[in-house]
Amino acid sequence: MMVGAVTVTVPIYAASLKASPLLVGLIGSAGGLVHSFLPFVSGTLCDRMRKRIFVFAALTLYGCSCLLYNFTEEASMLVFVKVLEWSSIAIFWPAVEALLADSGELGLEETLRRFNLSWGSAMVIGPVVGGSLITVWSIKAPFIFSMFLSTILGVSSLIILKEPEKRPEPKIHVETKQKTVKDKHYPLVSGLASIFLFSSVEGIAFTFFPAFASELGISALNIGWILFAFGAARVVTFSQSNRLESRVGRTGLFLLGSMFLGVASLLMVFSNTFPLYVFCFTLFGVGSGLAYAASIALILGRWETSRGRASGIFESLIGFGYFVAPLIGGFVSEYSAVAPYLFGFALSLAVIFVQLRFRKPSSSDGKL
Repeated sequence: MMVGAVTVTVPIYAASLKASPLLVGLIGSAGGLVHSFLPFVSGTLCDRMRKRIFVFAALTLYGCSCLLYNFTEEASMLVFVKVLEWSSIAIFWPAVEALLADSGELGLEETLRRFNLSWGSAMVIGPVVGGSLITVWSIKAPFIFSMFLSTILGVSSLIILKEPEKRPEPKIHVETKQKTVKDKHYPLVSGLASIFLFSSVEGIAFTFFPAFASELGISALNIGWILFAFGAARVVTFSQSNRLESRVGRTGLFLLGSMFLGVASLLMVFSNTFPLYVFCFTLFGVGSGLAYAASIALILGRWETSRGRASGIFESLIGFGYFVAPLIGGFVSEYSAVAPYLFGFALSLAVIFVQLRFRKPSSSDGKL
C-alpha cells in the first residue's frame, strides 16, 4: 500500500518541481537499476540468514527514503532518493516471497495465489490513498504517511513474523526433476520474456502517466482512481489465475498476458479522457496479473531448494525491465508524449513472437 501511495506521488511531485519528461524517466529508471541486481544479492543472503531481519531492514530503509522525499526540493535529487527507496523494495520482496514459499502448507501455487491477492489488494488502494492525501492535505502528505507506517511495521515485523528453522524439502523430487527437464526451454524462455514485458510496460505506465495526466488537468485523486483500476483488475486476475491456468495452460497465460499488455499500450496512444484511461489501465492490470502469476510460479517452482535466490532472480528480472523501459521512454518522450506507449506496444509484439516461437504442442501444453 505504501509503495502504491508513493509511486503515484513521486512523478506528480517531480512535475511540480518542473522536471522534464527525460528527468522523470531517469527518476523511474534509477529505481529499476538498483532493483535489477540487488534482489539477487539479498535473496541469496536471506537463504543463509533470518528473513525477518531483511524485512525489518527493508521497512526501516523505506521510512528513511520517505523522510528524504519530504525534504527534497530539487527535482534532480529525486533520482538519488528513488535509489534508496527501491533498495528497500529490492531487499523486502525476495525475503517475503521466500518466507511465504517456505512456510506455506497449502502448496506453492495456492500460497502464491493468496500472496498475490494480499499485496495486490493493498496496491489497489495505495494510489487512491496517495491521491486522496495529496488532494486533502499536500503533495508531501503521502511521504509522511508512508514514513510513519513503515516505521511501525518495521518494529512489528521483528515481533510478529515467524519462520521455519529449516526449509522443508520438496515433496516429490522425481516429479520436480521431470518437470525441469521437460520445460528446459519453454516456458522458461517465454517466461523470462514475459517478466521483462510486464515490468517494462508497468515501468512506463507508472513513471510517465501520473506526471502526464497532471499536465492534462486530471486531478491527483482521479489519477489515483485510474491506477486503482489497474490494481483492481490485477487482483481479480490473481484470484482466478489457477482456474484460468487449468483451462488454457501456462502457455495460454503468458500469451494472453502479452496480448492484453500490447492492446492497452496501443490504446494509450489514442486516449485523452478519464474513462478511456480507466479502461486502458484495467487492461494493463489484467495483462500484468496473468504474466506475473504465471512467471512467479514458474521461477519459484524451478528452484525449490533455494527460494531466496529464486525470488531474487525473479525480482531482479523485474528490476531490469523497470530500469530499461523508463530510460528508453524518457528519451523517446522528448519527441512525443505517447512514444513510450508505442515502445510498449512494439515490445509486446516482440514478446508474443517469442512465446509463439517456443510454444509447446497443444498435447503437452498445460500446467507445469
